[in-house]
Amino acid sequence: MLHTRLTLLLITSLVCCFSTANESLKTVKLAAEDNWAPFAKASGTGVSHSLINQAFSTVGIKVDSIVVPYSRAVVMAKEGLVDGVFNLVKEQSTESEFIFGKQPLFSATASFYHKVSTPVKAKDKWQLPSNTKVGIIRGYEYGDELKQLPNIKLITLSNHNQLINLLLLDRIDVAIMYDLVAKQYITQMGVSQEIEQIFTNHTGQVYLAFSKLNPHASKLAELLDRGLTRLKDDGSYQEIMASAGSLARN
Repeated sequence: MLHTRLTLLLITSLVCCFSTANESLKTVKLAAEDNWAPFAKASGTGVSHSLINQAFSTVGIKVDSIVVPYSRAVVMAKEGLVDGVFNLVKEQSTESEFIFGKQPLFSATASFYHKVSTPVKAKDKWQLPSNTKVGIIRGYEYGDELKQLPNIKLITLSNHNQLINLLLLDRIDVAIMYDLVAKQYITQMGVSQEIEQIFTNHTGQVYLAFSKLNPHASKLAELLDRGLTRLKDDGSYQEIMASAGSLARN
């Protein structure tokens, strides 16, 4: 009788644990950045939202996103306050801190930009003049080579509007921006004739990265991979990514 009771207790415990795990995988709580149009906007919309929401929807998971500045989003994921963070570039500085799936959301190329009337004379990023002031966004990833560049002084700013304004005011010499994002903000600010792209910084693989403090992180990454594959198979992924270019032109 005692053995039977213990067996029933064990089965009940396992069922409860299984149910709790299933419940925890019905909704994923994510931190989305607020200043990376057309991929992630302050309104909680954008290409990344569409990809992530639809991919998880195909595997029966609802997405609950909070929109915050990118640097805060990264910290929230590191501390386990959310299950994952939008648009994190996989590189040496992030691989050890987050759980990544096999599939990136997309790849994105970042370039150096300067003011047309005060150009920087260099053929590539390795030949920038001594003490070149380079504007970047706080918390963003810009490739493993950035720390190795000679002759630069990094100026960290909060958002793209600040970055572009300081470039226009000659407070920085160049800015690094992801190309589709740069096109979006330069067009919105009406300064397409004043700022131009000069050369590439890097191309990064952009992921939804999961918190190592979430016990279900690896499973969520696997489910996202499955959802992205389904979107690619039915053509939805290609349609969403095609909209990125058209949004940047609008």
